[in-house]
Amino acid sequence: MALPMRTSGAGVELIKSFEGFRARATELPDGKWIVGFGHTESAREGLRVTREDAELVLRHHDLKPIEDLIRDRVLTPLSHNEFDALVSFVFNIGPEAFLESNVLALLNSGERLQAAEGMSAWRKGRVDGEVRVVDALVRRRAAEKALFLEHPAGRIPVPGALLRPQFDPGAALVLSRERAVVIEARTEGGRTSAKPADSAPQAAARAVAERMSKLLGDQDRNTAPESEPLPGVPTADEIKRAVSALAEPDGPGEDRASDTVIEAVPDRLPESTLVTPEPAPVSPPVSGLRDALRPPVVPPVRQAFGGEMSLMRWLPYALLSGLGIFGVFAGIRRIASSPVSPLPASPSEIYVGPLLAFGSAMLCILAVYYLYRAITRQD
Repeated sequence: MALPMRTSGAGVELIKSFEGFRARATELPDGKWIVGFGHTESAREGLRVTREDAELVLRHHDLKPIEDLIRDRVLTPLSHNEFDALVSFVFNIGPEAFLESNVLALLNSGERLQAAEGMSAWRKGRVDGEVRVVDALVRRRAAEKALFLEHPAGRIPVPGALLRPQFDPGAALVLSRERAVVIEARTEGGRTSAKPADSAPQAAARAVAERMSKLLGDQDRNTAPESEPLPGVPTADEIKRAVSALAEPDGPGEDRASDTVIEAVPDRLPESTLVTPEPAPVSPPVSGLRDALRPPVVPPVRQAFGGEMSLMRWLPYALLSGLGIFGVFAGIRRIASSPVSPLPASPSEIYVGPLLAFGSAMLCILAVYYLYRAITRQD
């Protein structure tokens, strides 16, 4: 009799990498406690564990009921990679959600590729009372799908010259344009806090600051001490301070740890919530350098009728609206010009005019609505 399948080391490492390690129990927003690698059942205030003990609890306590559930409810044979990916997936979303998901139904019907794609639907979480797409969940689903689809015999070589991929419009339609909430959690002193990840301008400014600090530091070491600096010319220290100030997320000062477990970083903050730090007293040349290095704010460009892409965006709706107007007039003319005959007309002759006018009117209304949206859309 074969031994029951257990989660391999690759599956355990996948779970550990996304769950994160907490040496000290941390309270969750719902009042429960979490410790180790996502362990909540016996976690309590003041509990401490080592990394080795936390991995033993994960392998032999937390994952065992999930492994039993997969063996009992998944009827199709699974490879070890598929089994490991499912264990990580169920451990994250919960057994009850897995039993009600289409992933289980697709697996039992033999649709493995569709089941792997079904994992992507579980990429949202409730953050600050709002259900949003979370970047960490998107990355976890991608890693689980990659492990699930990994063939036991290795990857099948399919060079692009032999089989050139073709665009699938059906797959492109299901892509969501909703932006993800960026969450970066870290553990400090046994308490889980959250630090927002840098935005694109802040990341660029931080990279420039590090590069210029290195260059100016090398220049200070290689150059001999000269006479006093000329008036109005910024020194190397002043330039480094000015560039470093651009990389500060909230201006100069120490980072403040959040009191919550996680903190969402919205894609675009309202203007009322932006806090502008008071500028430090610097010389005019340094201020000009800071303004020069600050990423420019480019206003959105409204493209209504200009450009090839804009033309292809609104032209079909304009044609459809014109077709709808023509159909309305054709239907009204057919109703008005119907001859008065003592003989009863067939049902097709009676209703063709009203149906043509009504259908064309609905087509015209929808086309005009989408034409307005296409014209006023901002790129």
